[in-house]
Amino acid sequence: MKSYITIFILSFFISCSSDSADSVSIPDPTPISKPVTPAPVVKYTLSVTAGEGGTVSTTGGEYEAGQTVSVTATPQGEYVFTSWSDGNTNATRTITVSSNSTLTANFEKRKYPLTVNFEGEGEVIEEIVNSGRTTEYDSGTTVKLTAQAAAEWVFIGWTGDIESTEESIQIVIGEPKEVTATFEKKKYPLTVNIEGEGEVLEEIVNAGRTTDYDSGTTVKLTAVPAEGWEFVGWTGAIASSVLEIEILVSEAKTISATFSLVQSNEIYYSSGDIVPIEPVVFYNRKLDVNGVKLIAAGEIGGQEAVPNFWIYKTARVFKLLTDKDGEDIDANSQLNMIKTLKGEIGWHQGRPAGQRIARGGGNEYSPNFLDDNRNQSYPGIEAFEDALALDDMVWYKNIDSKGTGDDDINEIIEHILHTLHRFGVRGGVEGSTEALNIEAEEEDITNTDIFLAMKEAYTNGVFSIEGYGGDINNRDAWPVMLKEYQYLLTYGMWEFSEFWEGGSLSPEWNDNARTPSGILANNPLGYALYNKYFAPVISKPSKEILRTIFKDNDQGEHGYIAD
Repeated sequence: MKSYITIFILSFFISCSSDSADSVSIPDPTPISKPVTPAPVVKYTLSVTAGEGGTVSTTGGEYEAGQTVSVTATPQGEYVFTSWSDGNTNATRTITVSSNSTLTANFEKRKYPLTVNFEGEGEVIEEIVNSGRTTEYDSGTTVKLTAQAAAEWVFIGWTGDIESTEESIQIVIGEPKEVTATFEKKKYPLTVNIEGEGEVLEEIVNAGRTTDYDSGTTVKLTAVPAEGWEFVGWTGAIASSVLEIEILVSEAKTISATFSLVQSNEIYYSSGDIVPIEPVVFYNRKLDVNGVKLIAAGEIGGQEAVPNFWIYKTARVFKLLTDKDGEDIDANSQLNMIKTLKGEIGWHQGRPAGQRIARGGGNEYSPNFLDDNRNQSYPGIEAFEDALALDDMVWYKNIDSKGTGDDDINEIIEHILHTLHRFGVRGGVEGSTEALNIEAEEEDITNTDIFLAMKEAYTNGVFSIEGYGGDINNRDAWPVMLKEYQYLLTYGMWEFSEFWEGGSLSPEWNDNARTPSGILANNPLGYALYNKYFAPVISKPSKEILRTIFKDNDQGEHGYIAD
């Protein structure tokens, strides 16, 4: 019991002490400071060097971190300061040392420009003789300059810091220098001759002089016929029937302008009569019709003479196909075609177009007048034919003919078209001389309009070339392919397939191209070619008239009336 009382009294005392207003606060003890160790001094090495051509104000050393060092780069002689190795371009700079580092001052020789001017066309080859660079040269560099004239130019001389006519010179660069190389175009004479009454106006298109022209000068020549005369064409350096031409003078050139007395256009639409050929050279009769000379075989080589009525029928078809009043005919273009046929203008100028007429076939004559020995068999035939522009034959009683009127229509029209297309249509409409060129043995014709149209017809299955070797790349076969293609194209545009046996010439000409719409769908280039170059100059003959002229067994009236 005592122990419980003691504990109670003690607890009471402690409780009263906590609540007493006279309690005492005891402060925290003060900490004791430790001694401070000084930080070590950091030092770095700075190395400063100078490249060739200069010096630096200090080579560096050991420096405390954060210390600043001033350095200056000084060039010597003909050198200039360019930069420090760290890219800084200030010759004098202050560096704050923060690490071990190396700096190099870069110097280079002073540069002087060498300006080379040109007058004319040529080049100057710069060759460094002892040192330097290609644009601006180091002081003291010796440069060799060589003038080289361009084609059709000549070097005249140097001017500026050097005066010389030598092609190669040497120049020492000690200051900015400038030289000029002068070139001059070669000069050539252009001789213009005039035949007939008229004049030629010369107009320089881009450069040149009035008598001798600078090489490369383009001169426009304009033919001006005198009153009562007309311009025929240019010959010589350029063959053309266009009044205005441009000629590039790159060498001495001569060109002639030919004028002729104005004649009525009616003389070109002529209907001649049959006249004899003397002396006889296989052919014994001729007839001139609308620019074409018909020549017919006489009684020779074991054959009877071609009858006159067949010559007249051939002439009548020529007139039907060159009718100036025909539908869609352009009068000027057709007149140009007839002038081309006559050989007055165009690509076979001087050789009128001819149409040979014989009987049956070449082998029907003994000896064959078409073989390589024909001039021995028929003296004078080659010279006679060489004076004319000739294609193939119109055969009377063709050995393949069945004697029907339609066979005769096909025989005459096909071979007349061959002659007209080659020697007249090519020359009628402007641009046709180039577009309708089939002379593959003389020129590249792969990009002509006629070749591209034919190739399209072949590619699209319209025109088969199996009968011509089957190889579209056989250049030797192109003229025959193109000649046949033009005839077939014309027949299709005329819808003349009814004259073919059974109304078809398939597979040589696809049945899907027997009408204009069929050609447009399957050979659009051919459709465009016909309308641009053929339709304005060749008139479509009447089927009814043809069938009055050609009837079975040589019947029918030719209806040809000579002037």
